[in-house]
Amino acid sequence: MTLRKDFFCAILYNDFFAGFFAKSGISPTLCFLRRVNRGDNMETGRKDGWKSLRAIVEGLGYECVGIALVTEERAVFLRVFIDSVGGIQVRDCEIVSKAVSAFLDEHEEYIPGKYFLEVSSPGIERPLFTPEDYKRFIGKKARLRVRLPVQGRKSLSGLILSADDDAVELEIDADTPEEMTAVRISFDIITKGNLAFEEKKDKRRNS
Repeated sequence: MTLRKDFFCAILYNDFFAGFFAKSGISPTLCFLRRVNRGDNMETGRKDGWKSLRAIVEGLGYECVGIALVTEERAVFLRVFIDSVGGIQVRDCEIVSKAVSAFLDEHEEYIPGKYFLEVSSPGIERPLFTPEDYKRFIGKKARLRVRLPVQGRKSLSGLILSADDDAVELEIDADTPEEMTAVRISFDIITKGNLAFEEKKDKRRNS
């Protein structure tokens, strides 16, 4: 399994790493390996569990950006993305991680087998989970992965033109403005969405 740069830094957090995160801008992540039992009615129970986790995060004064359970290289990750007006530091991740862990200790049925718990800020390429997320970031560039091909592709990027409760309208990137097309994409076929970082170009000329 490939570990990201911030994996061990978050676990071995101290004053040095506090300065490192502040200077580098890397989103801190706390990861814990846990073993739980497989439960019945997994999907129904999991939805209830996610609602409870969201309430826990918000009760601590943070925005719960989203919760994702994913499998990567045969490892299962429960990812909880949090945010706040003043930004997120390692200490914030630690606070939320402890609260989430305490809840999952009492409700082991929500996730089968072993998994990693990660708590982090959403970063500059913020994940998009709900229709409200897409509505919030109208006018921003996004990257999407879809189950069914859209214009022959399953990976798309472009400007979010509009969004409602059922779909998002995306202006698909192209080599020239004339080739750009607007496509309405149902949320039912989107498997992953996130904002796309746009580097600002310095228009000033060297004197």
